[in-house]
Amino acid sequence: MFISRFWTLLLVIAAAISVSVLMLAKDLVNREREESATAGLYKELDKLEVAFTLHARKRLDVLVSVSADADVTSNMASIAHTPGKVDEYRPKLLTALNKKNDDLDKYRADMLLAVGTDGDVLVKTGAKGRENGFSLAGVPTVEAALRGYVRDDVWKLGSDVYLIAARPVIHSGQYVGAIVHGLLLTDEMASKFSNTAQVAYYSGGVMLAIGTPDSEDVARAKDSEISSPLARLESDKQYEQKNRSDIHRIKGEKQDFLAVFSKIRGQAALNGVGWAVVVPVSRPIELTSIYEEAGSQDVENLPWLTIIGGALLMILLGWFWNYFESERPISKLQKAILALEKADVKDQLNVYKYKRNVRKIAIAFNKVMDYKLKEVMNAMGEGGKNVSSILGDRDTSRLSSAAFRFAEDMADDIPAPPSALEAPPPDAKPKLPNMGGGKVMPTPPTGAAKPLTGPQKPLGAATPPGVPSIDETVYFKQVHAEFVALKQKLGEPVDQLTYERFEVTLKKNRDALKARYGCKAVKFNVYEKDGKASLKAIPVKP
Repeated sequence: MFISRFWTLLLVIAAAISVSVLMLAKDLVNREREESATAGLYKELDKLEVAFTLHARKRLDVLVSVSADADVTSNMASIAHTPGKVDEYRPKLLTALNKKNDDLDKYRADMLLAVGTDGDVLVKTGAKGRENGFSLAGVPTVEAALRGYVRDDVWKLGSDVYLIAARPVIHSGQYVGAIVHGLLLTDEMASKFSNTAQVAYYSGGVMLAIGTPDSEDVARAKDSEISSPLARLESDKQYEQKNRSDIHRIKGEKQDFLAVFSKIRGQAALNGVGWAVVVPVSRPIELTSIYEEAGSQDVENLPWLTIIGGALLMILLGWFWNYFESERPISKLQKAILALEKADVKDQLNVYKYKRNVRKIAIAFNKVMDYKLKEVMNAMGEGGKNVSSILGDRDTSRLSSAAFRFAEDMADDIPAPPSALEAPPPDAKPKLPNMGGGKVMPTPPTGAAKPLTGPQKPLGAATPPGVPSIDETVYFKQVHAEFVALKQKLGEPVDQLTYERFEVTLKKNRDALKARYGCKAVKFNVYEKDGKASLKAIPVKP
């Protein structure tokens, strides 16, 4: 199994390398996507900073037409010089402001204020803002404009946030007030700053305005998705120290986004107003979604013939090694086991025909068969008593000197076998042993124990079919009687020594001896050996 295991190891290593490469490729693609989205986000931040600046300058530029208008400047100068006549000039100033505001077209102010030299609002026009009469004294943007400077700012008035532009009003070389131009931050206004990203404005944890890019290719996050990181800004140290947060990843329903939150520059920052830029980012790909992420052209360009051919080659090699080292040896073992059905009960598997684990199986099979055979033999002899009594304390499953001693193995203690089997006269009758008082026993061999008392007569041998002789059953009964008599004489138990079992043993050893020596007949002698009754099987050659 070494080659199969080695091949399996190679396949596992190849699979591990393939998975590692896929995981590395996945991580590289995800990192590249993240880095690309991050670079795009910072690029949008830079573009928006410029866009905000340009938009503020544009508002300041268009505001010149208002602050320099003759009607506006003359009416504001009259109010500045004659404060008691403010109610007289206020309607005229309002009319002039409305007219100039309408002329601003797309920069038309949502809140246009004329501020007097003391900081009080003289008139107000536009759809938003407070009523006349409130004061902006002390507001940095207004104070700077009253001193002759142009300023832009972001104000939060109530729940509204305005982009502010302020210019001084000059008449006859004197500052007679200021014009404050305000654009309300709405979704439409936020959408004007970028076509490739979403721009959003928030105050505290509430989104005030969220822009929608004009390009249909740009994914759009929902209001709830953009506002989800706002609660974490309070614990963002970078946001507090540098007025800009780290990059936040927003997990949307269908698309992920990267977002950066910044505090707004201006007065509104004191009220927690900020803005965010949001760009889409591809979700991390997984091993199971690589083919979904790849384009159809990428899949078509794969070397499919090489991939399929390599896979088939690996499968075929794996099958071959498995058959060569596992299936074939097991098949040979199975055939050998089936062949034992027709073999002798003593036969076993030749374990040296097999290798490694199959050899271990064969050895285990032989051990089990030996154990089972021993159990069967013991069961036949009821615990081994009968077999031991007949053949001694040896294994009766094998024909050897431990069961029956053959003639050539006993040349020193028995006469040589006769050349032919002598048949008794036709009228002769076999003499059965006297099971009563007298005991008839065969003559023991030379060196055996003292012969038994009573009449002695050599026993005949079983004759092959077709040769006149005494009946074999009668002969076997005679041997059985002699064997029982000798065992009784020697004090051995004979209760379990039935003739039927004794006959089976004699026939088995008779057949084995015939097959071994090619003899036509076998005779059995009963004698005493080492104080126990024993049998000798002697081949009778023709």
